[in-house]
Amino acid sequence: MRTFLTTVAVLASTAAFGQTQQIQIRATDGRETLRVRPSDCGRSLAFSWQVAGTLCDGLSLWLTRDSDCQDSASAQTTRTSLTSISLDTIRNQGGQGTSSFEASQLPFEETDGGAVCGASGQEVTFRLCGATKGADAFGTCLSSTTLKASPLKVLYDTLPPGAPSIGEVLELDEALRVTVDAPEDATRARLVVLQGDTEVTSMEQTEEQGAFRVEDLQNNVTYTLRAYSIDEADNVSEEFDEAEGTPIKTLGFYEEYRKAGGKETGGCGATGGGVAGGAVLAVMGFWLSSRRKRS
Repeated sequence: MRTFLTTVAVLASTAAFGQTQQIQIRATDGRETLRVRPSDCGRSLAFSWQVAGTLCDGLSLWLTRDSDCQDSASAQTTRTSLTSISLDTIRNQGGQGTSSFEASQLPFEETDGGAVCGASGQEVTFRLCGATKGADAFGTCLSSTTLKASPLKVLYDTLPPGAPSIGEVLELDEALRVTVDAPEDATRARLVVLQGDTEVTSMEQTEEQGAFRVEDLQNNVTYTLRAYSIDEADNVSEEFDEAEGTPIKTLGFYEEYRKAGGKETGGCGATGGGVAGGAVLAVMGFWLSSRRKRS
């Protein structure tokens, strides 16, 4: 009976350990991926860590180019060891906090073409790993059991996205409405408006924001519209799509209808016949054609 009770206690202790001990390493905004931009090279990159459960050792941290995190930095094929977080720090900060590493510490491999932080045309995935020792439900240190952290994916990205495509160009009064479709590897688009070789204005927005609306332009002046893609790491596409647009003077439908001889007789649904009805149709044709994209 004593042997049975001892076995039950050990099993309960192990189960409690498996259920309560968790360590996560994330970007400071909570994301599972931290993107490293060319502009990040030469500075520190912050990340957050969180511990649930009781530990009996500090949290060791390291960067690796390997596809998986091992039990320790020494077990990795490529690695850069980082400053560990002491057990006292973990306890004093309630099991959570932030730390950082230098972007220059990313352990590139020889297969990366000798790349270092700052090299262009690269997209390389690293992982920020962590490991420690935990205690069971009775406070006993499980020195033979390694508790690994849920790692942070670190993506070094200097690879530009593909070019976008300009869809519809709607010519308005002193304005243009431009639809730009960005590729899947981009998060937003940049529209540059040129008059000849001179840049008039530029703007950026996401696809969710809808079409670009460029205002304060001159009617009857042809503008060149140049669209670029931008990805999450702020890389700008090397290629672009281009179109033209010419703002035109367009009054509202009612004003054009009155100028063509129409009268207010019968409400918005009644066109009647004769001159009034014909005027409505003629004006509607002009009004719609004035907003049609020019080829």
